[in-house]
Amino acid sequence: MIGGPCGAGGRFSRCTDVAIDTCQYCGRGFCALHTEYRQGIDAVCTRKACAAKIKDLLAHNVFKESVARRNRAGFCGIEGCTPHPPHECSLCRGLFCRDHLQPRMYPFFNGYSTVDRPVSCCAHCWERRKLWRH
Repeated sequence: MIGGPCGAGGRFSRCTDVAIDTCQYCGRGFCALHTEYRQGIDAVCTRKACAAKIKDLLAHNVFKESVARRNRAGFCGIEGCTPHPPHECSLCRGLFCRDHLQPRMYPFFNGYSTVDRPVSCCAHCWERRKLWRH
């Protein structure tokens, strides 16, 4: 896709600039004008869903670091909660108290279809599923 046409725009308003990279989420080429994020091997276009995913991923990394910092001190990953959390989130691997983890059926894509599997996950990871299902 690099060197080809930019994949941004609709059917009647397609961008005609040359693509400088390929989006890691949608696989479309994009030009410099339609670049949401580009650093190292990561490249994301400005399409609404792709831009939302990179913003979520950056916020998720901040969340995981906050949880890890609290866990190292022996506390639940949620600010203001109790010490010594015995339960792990199946998705972010953070440690939480019983009140902050829920057993749920979480959708996983297996290549051809979506399969629901049982997980114990925190509210943060549960809310992220809506964005990442597509």
